[in-house]
Amino acid sequence: MDILKHMYLCGAGIFAAMSFLSCGRNAEPDFPAGEEISFAGAVNAGALRAGSGFDEDDFVMINSSSDAEFGDIAVCKSVDGVMDAVSVYSAADGVEGRLEYSSGDGQLVWSGHDAGHTFHAWTFPSGDGGGVTMSADNRTAGKAVFGIQKDTGLEQFIVAVEGPVTYADNGNYVRLLFYRPVAKIQLTGLSHIDAMGSVTQVEQCTVTFPNLYSSAVFDARRERSMDGDEADVWLREGETGYEAPEKGLVWHWDARDGTDPRDYMLYVCPFEFGQDDGVAEGDQPDELQPGYFTVTAEIGGVTKTYFASLAGLADVDRLDAGQFMKMQLSVQDGAYGGVGCTIVDWNTGQEDNVIHRRPGIYSQEDAMALLDILRTEPVDEDALAEYCDDSRTIRLYSHVDWSSLVGELVVPDGYCIDAQGYRIILSAGGTLSGNVINVSE
Repeated sequence: MDILKHMYLCGAGIFAAMSFLSCGRNAEPDFPAGEEISFAGAVNAGALRAGSGFDEDDFVMINSSSDAEFGDIAVCKSVDGVMDAVSVYSAADGVEGRLEYSSGDGQLVWSGHDAGHTFHAWTFPSGDGGGVTMSADNRTAGKAVFGIQKDTGLEQFIVAVEGPVTYADNGNYVRLLFYRPVAKIQLTGLSHIDAMGSVTQVEQCTVTFPNLYSSAVFDARRERSMDGDEADVWLREGETGYEAPEKGLVWHWDARDGTDPRDYMLYVCPFEFGQDDGVAEGDQPDELQPGYFTVTAEIGGVTKTYFASLAGLADVDRLDAGQFMKMQLSVQDGAYGGVGCTIVDWNTGQEDNVIHRRPGIYSQEDAMALLDILRTEPVDEDALAEYCDDSRTIRLYSHVDWSSLVGELVVPDGYCIDAQGYRIILSAGGTLSGNVINVSE
């Protein structure tokens, strides 16, 4: 049997045991005073919040692979609303999902047969330039400093709450279902278009989000409904321990050969992009919106800065906790930076992509889909709308290979293809007519 599969079955068995025990404790036996609590943990694979039930397809068992290693886990026990103890646990060797006591107030134990126990759990990763620093005054509170994985370790920042539960109803095992209170962004590519339409790939840049939090404070015991915006641990203004966060997040990105792209992913506090309808029409982005950012890079030996925004993207206006955005950028001298993005579940398996972006052509797959639409008689305008903005302009964010085209292709009246300096490759027997602008030769 495959080792990982065997470990997974062991982890599923732990959770199944919890369910069995919770059904089997319907009468008060001789309660073993001071019985140790056994914990098992799993991490939500996407943006869904803990507390919505357990479906093994939605979770990754702790210690099930190298991508599911989270380090030390602090567990706070509260009994009938009063904090009792805080101890540190770690993944048990060879047992998927199972946690074992490491340090702190001692192995946590049941305080009574019918007493309501609530467990809050969290990790506290750190790096040279950020991560999580726990408060000296509050054992369940801390500050997260955002930035790239290499500096922060925030890939391993997870939190959970379970309870109130009783020994009578739950049995000995407690299941901790973790979620990620942060989001992450990966820059998958940066292309530069010069005044002549020539496109080059840029391997290093600095992206600055002047309106995003550079840090934020949290409390693992913050009361939350596990629904919508209240399903997180970040302290709000007026709550005990709140500190006004500083703004200005600087992302040094490096995609040169020999660098690990995972080190240069950006970890952020969940945020709304803001409203900037003019961006979709090509206007200068509003620098006051949370999604506004600048890109500074050395182009041809000259340091240049470009302006762009996530505000105005189609179909999406925020990046939630537990979400993973893959972003592609193109910058052009004298023009607004083009942004395309894909938001996927944050998991360790195969990703099912859900596209949220400014309308346009970002890949050869997009280009071929557009070609099929333009070839139809009559043109399916509903299908074409996926690639157009409100002015019926179709913008290119990559080169387009239509060398399979034979004969004439006509852009319908009222529509425009703006190549934005990218090339449209045609065969010797193919022609493109209609309103087509800014095509690179």
